[in-house]
Amino acid sequence: TAGGLMRTEFISFPASYTVQQVIDEMRAKREEFSDYEVKYVFVTDSVGKLVGVLQMQDLLLADPATPLSRIIIEEVLTVNHRASLDELISFFEDYPLLGVPVLDDEQRLVGVVLRSDVQDAETDRITQEHLETQGIVGGDELRTMPLVLRSRRRLSWLSVNIILNIIAASVIAYYQDVLSSVIALAVFLPIISDMSGCSGNQAVAVSMRELSLGVVRPSEVFRVWWKEVSVGLINGLILGALICLAAWLWQGNIWLGVVAGAALAINTVVAVSIGGTVPLILKGRNVDPALASGPILTTITDMVGFFLALSFAGMLMDKL
Repeated sequence: TAGGLMRTEFISFPASYTVQQVIDEMRAKREEFSDYEVKYVFVTDSVGKLVGVLQMQDLLLADPATPLSRIIIEEVLTVNHRASLDELISFFEDYPLLGVPVLDDEQRLVGVVLRSDVQDAETDRITQEHLETQGIVGGDELRTMPLVLRSRRRLSWLSVNIILNIIAASVIAYYQDVLSSVIALAVFLPIISDMSGCSGNQAVAVSMRELSLGVVRPSEVFRVWWKEVSVGLINGLILGALICLAAWLWQGNIWLGVVAGAALAINTVVAVSIGGTVPLILKGRNVDPALASGPILTTITDMVGFFLALSFAGMLMDKL
């Protein structure tokens, strides 16, 4: 929140002060003020409520006897101390400011949030989410940590993932007769799986980003799904056509290309549908979408991709 990120060291003066009083006090405390990263001068009333911001240029050029209330900028952008990181990120994307004053519920000035601190916090969050999507839970991992701790953090995800992969592999086992008859199709199974997974991960990244910015809500699953399907149809057809052409040129069999291309095209739509909607569904159920989206996406795209390719091959066996 803004209250957790804000700097409590800032320069402020009462509105009743004159320009000369401000200059004298800043000179008297120059060593203290020189250490502040906040360079704004804020002006408050008798109870600490923010009434404006003072520019250094106006301070230096004004008559020494001028009250601050006459030269301040009264229309000041502020944030509440409860503002979330997402709200702060959105604020600094909208306004090219180096910092923003933080007010409490009584509109009193309590601190300043710097753009650089918000960017650092966003980077930390993205790093944490990336670790979770890669199956490293519990925070950052360093190789100087205890061996057992590092192993436990990784195994918590890997042990679940091995079960999911066994489920996906069972699809291949079910169609082993088809695969043994059309051995060339085995070359395209990992391509279908990997390309669909990449498309799905792109959709996951967009949904995670929109959730973090607050531009999409978990209740908007259908809207997100429809938008992802639209992209998936276009990309799926293009990718399917490319793999179809590759299979045809390699084996000289257009039907092999049709099987691989159709499986990739359909699985791409499935992958983006899952990748776009699962984070929202998990978020709506208070489950960490970063941690769970990856395994769910990988398993389903593998299962569906293998099933489609082998099913189509079985139907067109006499042409392959």
